[in-house]
Amino acid sequence: MSPSESAPALRSRVRAGDPLVGVFVKSSSYQVVEVLGRTGLDFVVFDAEHAPFDRNALDVCLLAARANRLPALVRLPNPHADTVLGVLDMGAEGIMAPHVQSAAGARELVATTRYRDGQRGFSPSGRAGGYGTAAMADHISAQDEGTTVLCQIEDTPGVENVAEIAATDGVDCLFIGRADLTVAYGAEAVDDPRVAAAVARTCAAGRDAGVPVGMFLPSVAATPAFRDMGVSVFVFGSDQGLLRSGADALVGAFRDAVGDAAS
Repeated sequence: MSPSESAPALRSRVRAGDPLVGVFVKSSSYQVVEVLGRTGLDFVVFDAEHAPFDRNALDVCLLAARANRLPALVRLPNPHADTVLGVLDMGAEGIMAPHVQSAAGARELVATTRYRDGQRGFSPSGRAGGYGTAAMADHISAQDEGTTVLCQIEDTPGVENVAEIAATDGVDCLFIGRADLTVAYGAEAVDDPRVAAAVARTCAAGRDAGVPVGMFLPSVAATPAFRDMGVSVFVFGSDQGLLRSGADALVGAFRDAVGDAAS
């Protein structure tokens, strides 16, 4: 795959508001990525914020995703420029940034992903640049045009400033973190009225600015309600959850088959 062959595809689909489905990947296993690459998923998100991904593990998993033409984002462990630079040079098609709380923070984040009008350090020597085979102008254009930036709205300041964040040039998606919002509001469940209001406010800001909205859901059942609110980018569970639910379903079916459901 050439450096620019599929890079713009995910960002274009996000910006177009296409309904997209992905999962978090929390196991630093390239075999898991290869398996997911043989499904109909639109993308995966390597969860470097909450899962044990070091630089080498991310590198191998991004290689597996790219080899299987599976668009991959990385949820950042921090918003530092060198962290963003590393994951993009390794071939991530974009980033998911936790806890974006202001337009200034969003602008700084976007700047770390851009060569032109940004502050991304230039090198075509990594996977994203075809290991030095990409022409400078081509590499700059492909990366600047194809890198997807998702800003997580999961704090009270982020909700208060969400209209300004949505209006920030280069922000491709407002990604709602209901669990963190629940904690931030001192609530006990994601359906708390304060959390629901924050979700509605974020969706409205996205509509007003023409910026897509995404969110994590534990199951597909709630999808229609959030689609009606304008959400288009969905992350359902994780590789770990899929493994656990599949194993639970297998055990349940087996117990039923042998007539020993109580065991």
